[in-house]
Amino acid sequence: MINLKFSRLPKYRKFNYTPVFYNEAKEELHSRVDDIKREMGEEARSKDKIKDNIRRAYKAKQLIDRYGTAPGNKLYVARIAAIAVILTVIFYYIWDSTLLKIIFEGLSK
Repeated sequence: MINLKFSRLPKYRKFNYTPVFYNEAKEELHSRVDDIKREMGEEARSKDKIKDNIRRAYKAKQLIDRYGTAPGNKLYVARIAAIAVILTVIFYYIWDSTLLKIIFEGLSK
């Protein structure tokens, strides 16, 4: 059996929630370590790289989840265009032929 799909149904989205627990002592320790690293000059370079990587990964995930893959969208547009062209050609040949005259003459009798 031929499995043709002319439209893509959106998939359900899962709700992933992981609770965050606040530990004041741990946060204070991290802030002191970050201050020391910043004073030494290590923190600036690594944080910028991490932020860029997170942004890139987030944008890629958003695009894939929202729109699917780009080739899939291109194929969808190509299918719609091909169907429109085929229907236009069929309509033109029916309009140009004597088939319409025969149909209308048969209906008028």
